[in-house]
Amino acid sequence: MKRFARLSPAQNCILEQLARVQFATRAQLAHGCDVSKEAISSATQVLYELGLIDGSLLSKPKIFNLTLAGARLFNIPLPAGGRHASWSVMAHACHLNEFENIYAKSHPGFRMLSRLALLKKGLNPAHGEHAALGGDQKTWFVLLDDYLMGSDRISRSWERRHTPNVKYWPDPAGRIFNELAHHYLVVTTDPNQAERHNAWVEKHEIPAEVLTIPALWKS
Repeated sequence: MKRFARLSPAQNCILEQLARVQFATRAQLAHGCDVSKEAISSATQVLYELGLIDGSLLSKPKIFNLTLAGARLFNIPLPAGGRHASWSVMAHACHLNEFENIYAKSHPGFRMLSRLALLKKGLNPAHGEHAALGGDQKTWFVLLDDYLMGSDRISRSWERRHTPNVKYWPDPAGRIFNELAHHYLVVTTDPNQAERHNAWVEKHEIPAEVLTIPALWKS
């Protein structure tokens, strides 16, 4: 298909969304671009043909991501050096999007921060560890559990001193999430996990709130 000289607003918005979150479902792209799912379907088909996006087409819902050509439009590197991400990484990113969309309804301006932003703060987050900025400029540490983690990680993630990436934070003494965050949220996709996590939080007096969001995929 001949490359268009100009993308439509919906097509451009899809690329912008994927540049920010890396992976997203059709419903999440529709939410971010404030258009219908049907409009997203039409726009993604064109972007596929242009070689700007790719995705995990066998999953329901499908997961979309930028190709190398799409990333070049925004001058951003692809995660993992462009290697194909694992299912768990893609699903985790989409569950994080889902949480952001849900939580922002009651907390206007709430937005997840990128991994790069955290590296520049002297943090080096492990899988599941995220941070967000609220409309009131307060920060949130978000521990996302969509993989049945042990509840003891709630304590360790909150108290762990990070080994910084010296490229972004020259001080060898890394930082701790509990030194920086105003709020701590533990988010899970499993109601039974939420009960276990709540019990841990209460027993160890950790200043965390436990939330449950719907799982996007059934096991």
